[in-house]
Amino acid sequence: MRKIARLIKLNAGICIGVILLTILKAKPVFSAERVIFSIPVLGDFYVSVDSLETFAKTGEITSDFEFYAKRLQPHALNQLRQVLRHRLDISPVTVSRLTNMPMGEDYLKRVGQIVSTHRKRNGMYALRSALILAAADPDGLSLLNIMRQFPTQDMRIDSNLVFSLIKESANYLEYNKTTVEAIAQEAEAELNKTQLSQSQDLRQRGAYQVVKETRTFQIDRVRQTLTGLSSFYRLDADLYFPQDFGKPAPLIVITHGFGSNRFNYSYLAEHLASHGFVVVVPEHIGSDSEYQQAFLRGELSVDVSPIEFISRPLDVTYLLDALESTAAKNLEWQGKIKFDQIGVIGHSFGGATALLLAGAELNRARLRQECDRYQFTLNASLMLQCRARYLPPGEYRLRDPRIKAALAVSPVTSIMLGPEGMGEIEIPTMVLGGSQDIVAPFIAEQAHPFLWLNATHRYLGLMTNGTHSSTSNAEEVAKMAKIMQGPRPDLGRGYLKALSLAFMEVYVRDRSDYQPYLSTSYTQTISGDALPLHLIKSLTPQQLEKAYGDVPPKPPIPEPVVAVEPQADEILAEIRRTGVLKIAMRSNAPPFGYIDPQQDLWTGYCSDLADALGTYLANKLNLGAGVEVIKLPSTAENRSELVKDTVHLECGPNTITEDAEVNFSNAFFITGTNFLVETDKNIEITPEDELNDLSIGVLENTLTEQFIRQNYPQANIVSFSGEKGRAEGVKAIATGEIDTFASDGVLLAGEVARQNLEPKQFQLVPEKPLTCDFYGLILPQSDRQWQSTVNSFLSDRQLELREKWTTGFSDKLLSDLDYCVNQQR
Repeated sequence: MRKIARLIKLNAGICIGVILLTILKAKPVFSAERVIFSIPVLGDFYVSVDSLETFAKTGEITSDFEFYAKRLQPHALNQLRQVLRHRLDISPVTVSRLTNMPMGEDYLKRVGQIVSTHRKRNGMYALRSALILAAADPDGLSLLNIMRQFPTQDMRIDSNLVFSLIKESANYLEYNKTTVEAIAQEAEAELNKTQLSQSQDLRQRGAYQVVKETRTFQIDRVRQTLTGLSSFYRLDADLYFPQDFGKPAPLIVITHGFGSNRFNYSYLAEHLASHGFVVVVPEHIGSDSEYQQAFLRGELSVDVSPIEFISRPLDVTYLLDALESTAAKNLEWQGKIKFDQIGVIGHSFGGATALLLAGAELNRARLRQECDRYQFTLNASLMLQCRARYLPPGEYRLRDPRIKAALAVSPVTSIMLGPEGMGEIEIPTMVLGGSQDIVAPFIAEQAHPFLWLNATHRYLGLMTNGTHSSTSNAEEVAKMAKIMQGPRPDLGRGYLKALSLAFMEVYVRDRSDYQPYLSTSYTQTISGDALPLHLIKSLTPQQLEKAYGDVPPKPPIPEPVVAVEPQADEILAEIRRTGVLKIAMRSNAPPFGYIDPQQDLWTGYCSDLADALGTYLANKLNLGAGVEVIKLPSTAENRSELVKDTVHLECGPNTITEDAEVNFSNAFFITGTNFLVETDKNIEITPEDELNDLSIGVLENTLTEQFIRQNYPQANIVSFSGEKGRAEGVKAIATGEIDTFASDGVLLAGEVARQNLEPKQFQLVPEKPLTCDFYGLILPQSDRQWQSTVNSFLSDRQLELREKWTTGFSDKLLSDLDYCVNQQR
């Protein structure tokens, strides 16, 4: 405990410096002259910035600093002096980009609870200004210069929060230490359960020469790319083949981490291929190193899109589809890959990707609960995980049933998956981490999540003293700071070679003779003193609590967030029995459902969707006679009642909401509120305008009407009612009766097309929608199987349907999707 006490004193002196130096608009009127430490009950204590600067430069302790200095041991004082003087060479442009990106801003808000300008006022903006100005100053970005550039005379430190952080840090360090001990003890207990009579060194290269091939696949799906959100993208992948293997080989997918690339684990791909596996390594273009550098150069506005959390596993699924298709057509590939034996390995963000492919589910409820709290945390990975908070509403099931085993190295899991999401994994799973990982801390992101696994075959690997980069390739590690490198990463790479080979041999190639290598008996033979390796199959919360000697500072099994609704698999059974699918849709909402005036025909996106869904279900349910599709008209007023009492789903412009009586599918359209104006009248509208002089048409009793009345109370608002209200409103613009009509942009564009009006006659303003609305199909409540089936259908077919019915304004829809998904905070 003396060591912990020393750490507490050390942290008391330098934690503010560490916090500020970890994060990475006008010239301030003032600069900070003193730092105020606010301590409840005792009041405020002051130390001048001049005194801190004198101490940093000369080591002299002035009178106002003496009160604090004498409470720190010499080593802590020396560390504080180094922190005060430490300079980061980084451009102000890069600092500005980092602190304005969603993850950086989120972090600043948390730090702003501790460092502020006034009591109970978040210091985020003052910190951002000081950081940018310090980086631009000739003296560079240092803690002292940040204080000098702070835009008020006082920099206020909430000591209560600082002490809480220090306590959390101390408790975490002790709990981390005892957890490592508990895992080591469990490994010793498992030692005698698996005997290793003789062994080979699985770290050594295999018998086969390796042939590398790079392929590019065109994927017709929406994805975040270097050019923004795109409706199709290029998927690059490196393939490693064992030369002259002579028979079909199992396939291993390796998925890289955030800001990394497909070359980081090329050594592992080479190793596995030399042992008779085909290995494929895709490049996730929305979160690779090239994307990250483009963002820092100012070429992109989004640091990481929320869509990336689903795009990454879908990259792998689409890649496997493409490989199967290529293997069926390419004579050189035929007979080389066993597509019924596939494993996945991922690091960091790629580790989470691997777990999602294995069956873990994104935990939207836990993300909402945890990410809405702006508390400072020692877990830096939460900044990334919380980006998933802004995914469009929907059910995201990303499991690929072709995956037979998953190995996640330093994965991020705690809130984006949580116990509910991790508990869905059924296939063999291994989690490997390092005890000194400061990016994805071992306790929160690997040890506790291992407890949440329900898979029959599960393993937890621990590299004591290991970091987030202990398994990265030598070139990448050489570029990193010492604290990130950790001791002997060459040992870490060897461990991953051996463990991944044994794991994939057993659970992908079905080689039971490799089972003894997944044991302490074997790991002890390759473990090095600088980076001890432990591998266990079992761990309980009780073992962790016993080792800690108290209730752990963070519960190993967190409280559940939501109750799971029971499944009621009724609709599919009914359709199988009757051969009938009943769908309601609009007749006044182009392009979703409307009467074509030229042919007097009920048509639209929803009509085509109904027919396509009927065909999809006939194939899924093996109904040789097909499915009869019955289409019923619906309105905004009766849509929910129809779903509850009559139809299997309702299709239309339905904004996804928290409705207790019905359910929704995944979002199939994203749009928002715009104003339709005549182009030649040059009416410009921005979100800040009051619109006092404009007459604005709205549909009566709609959310849009509420929004316009609340935000533009001085405007002349003209209500249109009934099923033809929007059509009459568009005509009223053309005849000059009103200046503009407010509604969802896609509906306005659809109505212009339905009336055969000249598209160039109108425009939607402003460029970005005033609101973001996610449309979903309305479904009956509590039928999870039906919801999952409809979502699978939308994933397979909605793109071609959407392209058919959005001709002429598809660019606008893609732009709105990009804005609505990526600009949320």
